[in-house]
Amino acid sequence: MDIISKFGILVSQASISVTIYRLLYNIMLTETNSKRILLLTLVHPDFLPPVYAFAQVLRDEGYNIHILTFDSFVPSELDLGSDIILESAGRHYDARTTERIKLRNKFTKRALELAEGETIAVISFCPFSFHTGIIVKSTYKIPLIYHALELSDFRLSVFLKSPLSNYRNLRALQTLSEADLIATPSIQRSAWLAGRCHLTYMPYTILNTSYLSATAPEASYDIFRDLVPTNFLDKKIILYTGAVNADLCTMELVQAFELLNDEQSVLIITGIKDTDYCESIKHTVEKSKAAKRIKLFPYITRKEMLSLQANAHIGVCLAKESQENVKSKMMAPNKAGEYLAKDLYLLGILSEYLRPMKIQGTASLAITTSPEDICISMREALHAVNEKDYKDKITNFVRDFFCMQQQLKPIIKYLRKDR
Repeated sequence: MDIISKFGILVSQASISVTIYRLLYNIMLTETNSKRILLLTLVHPDFLPPVYAFAQVLRDEGYNIHILTFDSFVPSELDLGSDIILESAGRHYDARTTERIKLRNKFTKRALELAEGETIAVISFCPFSFHTGIIVKSTYKIPLIYHALELSDFRLSVFLKSPLSNYRNLRALQTLSEADLIATPSIQRSAWLAGRCHLTYMPYTILNTSYLSATAPEASYDIFRDLVPTNFLDKKIILYTGAVNADLCTMELVQAFELLNDEQSVLIITGIKDTDYCESIKHTVEKSKAAKRIKLFPYITRKEMLSLQANAHIGVCLAKESQENVKSKMMAPNKAGEYLAKDLYLLGILSEYLRPMKIQGTASLAITTSPEDICISMREALHAVNEKDYKDKITNFVRDFFCMQQQLKPIIKYLRKDR
């Protein structure tokens, strides 16, 4: 284990003063590659996987990565490898407004401390961290890269409900020109941002993809075997891991699976909570003739989720795209990248974002959100995963295009050229 990794463990296991932290950290950097990049995000990377993927790719390019964020809702064990430090500024969720303001001030102060010295660039992922990045840039004259994972306009109608967030969104749009490089996770979002901020250029598009490891991901079959019923082990597995709500058509997925009436396939859904929508799904499953082939899970650990993905065949991405809803027209799901990186064939709704996957033969897309149309595409997906070469198609598509190593090339080129 290298010295930076050991220091990351030290920080996570001990409580040390900021002064000692800075001293030890800078000493250790002098013994290693001193090119440091600071990644800033309000939302913990557990819920923004592209941040982790950014860190791992840039680490492979020879940079030391320090991620500054806030506590995770559901902390998970994730081995990022060497030369990546993940640091939390505190528990931001469930905090009162005054506490949040104090935490954000603490975050900004800490970012300035971390940027002092050998930091060559800052990458921000949200309006709050973008504002922090501007302060760091103006203080140390280092480049600021803004990858806008979430785009939100200022809305007066909801200003009183969330004044701080709305104000930050507005200020981010007004100060976008402060960034040295701008990117978003979809072509639609890049176009919207260019128009909204009257840019004379298009922001780069860096799709929400996964880090492609040089070693094959662990299948964790033992964990998988303990999770699912015995009769699931020899079936084709259709898997959905993510939020469960009407916008993601979880009920239609259950209804489509019942219509499928295929004894050789099973359906697994995670993320079932104590909500009215989830209760209705439970009730529908209980009454379904396919109930014995449907397994509903609450939120599960990251290891359990990865074991399900590694042993499934089809990954579900049923987000709706509505022409009348600008936000849904600018979808950029993380799950597509996660599933494809595990060689899962995709089942989705026809959209501009998922269309390239269909063209590449790695996805079946329903023409509408009706259970009947989803069932048709589900049957098509099950036929596709019976083909011997379906995983080769997915592997090649991911390796050549749909992985963060490929998507991050504009930022890597910028860092190489200007640093």
